Amino acid sequence: MITAIEALKLPTAQLTDEERIAADKLEADLEVHVRNNMKLNGVEYRTEEKNPVVIAEVNQRLKRAGWQPQWQMLAEPHKLNKAINSVIGFGLFLAPNDAAFAEVFRALLS
Repeated sequence: MITAIEALKLPTAQLTDEERIAADKLEADLEVHVRNNMKLNGVEYRTEEKNPVVIAEVNQRLKRAGWQPQWQMLAEPHKLNKAINSVIGFGLFLAPNDAAFAEVFRALLS
């Protein structure tokens, strides 16, 4: 089986320019939201971004920045066929990871 590292190097696994721009915008919007709404337990956020590739890219950026992201797809019944759901965006609960908490508490104690 191909390794995940090899698979991520494939041309089909690369972001398009549009996806990169969307990820950059979502990350910037998230930063403003966090700065304005952060609590000790984290912050909730909702986006209308529907592209799972963009969400995956931002998810990895958040993890590298010391966050524990938890995403939930947001859906509503399709307007023409109620048996089908339409994705309307994603909800995010964003909490600092254990290493971030440990570093802040160490700094506060010294």
